Amino acid sequence: MAEMILPGTYIEVRPEGLIVPGRVTVGNLGVVGTAARGPIGVPVILGSYTEAQQRFYKYDPWIDGRSNELTLVRALEQAFSHGATTVFAVRVASAGAAKASYTLKSASGDCVKLTAKSEGEWGNDLSINVASAEENAFIEDEAHLGSEAAPITLKHKPVKSARNRISLNVDATGVTHILKILYDGDPAPGAGEVKVDRATGQMSFGDAVAAADKVKVSYLVDRASAVKVTLRLERVDEVYTVVDGNDLADDIRRQSAWVDAHPEVHAVEPPSKSASPDAFAVFTDGENGADATDAEYQTGLDALLNEDAHIIVAAGQDDHFGNKLDAHCQLASTDTIKHDRIALVGSKLGATVDDLRGHNIGSDRVIFVAPGIQATDAGATPPVEVTLPGAYAAAAVAGLLASFSAHISLTNKTLSVDGLERRFTAAELTQLVQNRVLALEQRQGFRIVKGITTSTITAFAQITTRRIVDFAKFGVRSAANPYIGLLNNERVRGALRATINSFLAEMVDDEMLISYELEVTATRDDQIKGIARVTMVLRPTFSIDFIKVTMFLE
Repeated sequence: MAEMILPGTYIEVRPEGLIVPGRVTVGNLGVVGTAARGPIGVPVILGSYTEAQQRFYKYDPWIDGRSNELTLVRALEQAFSHGATTVFAVRVASAGAAKASYTLKSASGDCVKLTAKSEGEWGNDLSINVASAEENAFIEDEAHLGSEAAPITLKHKPVKSARNRISLNVDATGVTHILKILYDGDPAPGAGEVKVDRATGQMSFGDAVAAADKVKVSYLVDRASAVKVTLRLERVDEVYTVVDGNDLADDIRRQSAWVDAHPEVHAVEPPSKSASPDAFAVFTDGENGADATDAEYQTGLDALLNEDAHIIVAAGQDDHFGNKLDAHCQLASTDTIKHDRIALVGSKLGATVDDLRGHNIGSDRVIFVAPGIQATDAGATPPVEVTLPGAYAAAAVAGLLASFSAHISLTNKTLSVDGLERRFTAAELTQLVQNRVLALEQRQGFRIVKGITTSTITAFAQITTRRIVDFAKFGVRSAANPYIGLLNNERVRGALRATINSFLAEMVDDEMLISYELEVTATRDDQIKGIARVTMVLRPTFSIDFIKVTMFLE
């Protein structure tokens, strides 16, 4: 506030009444699983299945579910095909995960070691060829010190070109000068100029160069002194025209999306050419680490704790992992972490009705899906129809759930799958629903019988109730956060109530709530402690699970 000393009009604007709640969602998906490519233990945001394949590569052929088949991309395929739009994906792997590599040779021995950027068998699909250069090579930022033997000599013979560039950083002043380049046949260099002998690569400077001064040169080298190195992954190539192993390593470090490079003992020599332009050598020793344990999956879940993921799937994991998912969701949903979420887990292949109804999951934040589904296995050549366990049915249901608003029930919604692992009878479906299993049935397509959690508390038996309450919690936090640090008085608390009220009123308009009650209060003791209390009574909208028809006949 301006200090009033001189007469005049002073205006103070208090904008609390203009604060509105931010937009919230409960539809972001978090998926943890094994893959052939990508960073391990790092959440990656994806917006499509195509992007998922680019980041985590293809999945392998399905065998029997007990052969360490890759899980992440297979689950993402189901999730995205059923409506997921924003996914936080985390790759997990065992200690056996390894990067593929290949060492290029030169005339005298090892020249450059190339290593895939991430662990996995995807790197074994990389191949490499060395052939005669088809264009001049470009050396970028070759560094020299003024303390080198005079005259300073380039490492390779340059070609005269407008692309050539030489800079001199004067240590005494810290100023960098771009020098004019002269070539053999030109006059002696003057101030701000440097003359380059193309036959020897020697440089003569018009200015004095002190020992601590730095010279940096970028220049073309004739293609006769260069080689073309081609890296290939499937039908895509990365091509580098280089003069030696050091040049190749520099270019790869700057440009390659696939590999890292480390110069070996003979990196000053050019890599030896392949037997022919079509002879590609393959990278080896890439390992997926697909035998990831529950502990490694738990590490992947931990990586999602502080991400805005609201629906969690442990790809490929069955109900034995359900209680670990519950513990994760309960921890994430605390007032400390503030990322309320639910999880889905699926049944084992071949699970009987007794196995399914005897599960030991009981949580309003975990959904148990059964049975498995039939799907096209794109990892096989040619693609074939396979039966996947309920873990992938859970991924499909998760994608469908992510596509709906919080108050839209999964009950009677259809899944776009090729088939079910098995068909349950009406009596079996009744048993499964009574034992808190989200069961799938074949009825005019493939449908979800009832959208329920595994909760033994009736109030949160419907998935929509849990999601509506979580949505309200997200919204209230979004509405209240801008008020942290403001005055704790009637005016500000009234503005806070108005902001939260606008959010809850919108929930009523959107039919998430039937009604609500809201109070924002603070006792004198609360004010001293800096506390404003928000008390709400929410009345969520429930979905129709049954329709009772009474008929009067005359």
